[in-house]
Amino acid sequence: MLVVYDSRFGSGKAFAEKLGMTTQSVSEELNQECVLVTRNEGLGEISQATREFLDKHKDLVRGVVVNGSMARHAETYCFAADKIEKEYGIACIRKIDGQGNDEDVEAVKAAINNL
Repeated sequence: MLVVYDSRFGSGKAFAEKLGMTTQSVSEELNQECVLVTRNEGLGEISQATREFLDKHKDLVRGVVVNGSMARHAETYCFAADKIEKEYGIACIRKIDGQGNDEDVEAVKAAINNL
């Protein structure tokens, strides 16, 4: 499965690469099914880059992983995941803190295998 990422400071890209699958940025052309790794913008909003990507490719996205910072934004932690589910009908596979940990990687890999 292709893993597409929207990563402002590198955490989403780093997590996507930990999955050991082919990765690409949301800014690249997409022509196959994928899982999206994205982030919160501001206080729990969907980033503009992710919104543009989903407006164009939502039918190819099988699930989403959202990263955030529990330490810095606990009150809006990964709210973008809930908004993506509501606005685009795409299920959240997992909410992760920063670059995620080994447990997050294994859980996302398992979820991808079950898609």
